[in-house]
Amino acid sequence: MSIKSDLIALLLTDESIMIAAPMSDEMKKQVLKLEMKRLEELVPFINEGMEEAFEEEDAIVVILDNTVKNERIENSYDEQDTSFTLRTESGQIIGETIMDEEELEELRNDPNVFFLSDNFVTYSNLSKPGEKQFFVMSSTKSSFFTDTNPESLVSSLTVAIPSTETDHYIKDCFDLPHDEPIGTMIIGYTE
Repeated sequence: MSIKSDLIALLLTDESIMIAAPMSDEMKKQVLKLEMKRLEELVPFINEGMEEAFEEEDAIVVILDNTVKNERIENSYDEQDTSFTLRTESGQIIGETIMDEEELEELRNDPNVFFLSDNFVTYSNLSKPGEKQFFVMSSTKSSFFTDTNPESLVSSLTVAIPSTETDHYIKDCFDLPHDEPIGTMIIGYTE
């Protein structure tokens, strides 16, 4: 068996993983095109994780059943395994994902904090007028979504979290609905 098939077999032992499949060159090309398109938005979206995953030798797409209780994903934000931030061109973080309920409660009373969603806050006092802003998604480790430890089979591994358009494209490739609790990840790895 190859490393790729060993990796896929290992991932599929996790009950929350519905599909683990090699990415075709065409799928990689479409994913990159969709992620690059996000750079043209009013507030550009930079998927650093996707760039890092595709710098590896090969890639696998993973589709998760999010109805299987998965506290790893929530906890991984607390452990700083991954980050979704809003940054200025000078690198200042002016928005971030917060998962800690106590911290969120404190921030709700701060007049300088604006909630873009239940868990994403921005800090109006940190941004400078006229300075460009970017959403940035970092890469993460496999512990973000699984305990199977695929890193043990390869020399390096990076997990990317697709943007919404890429997530929809991947679901379309596998004839999966967009509105179900299904998550997608891309794993880049080097043997």
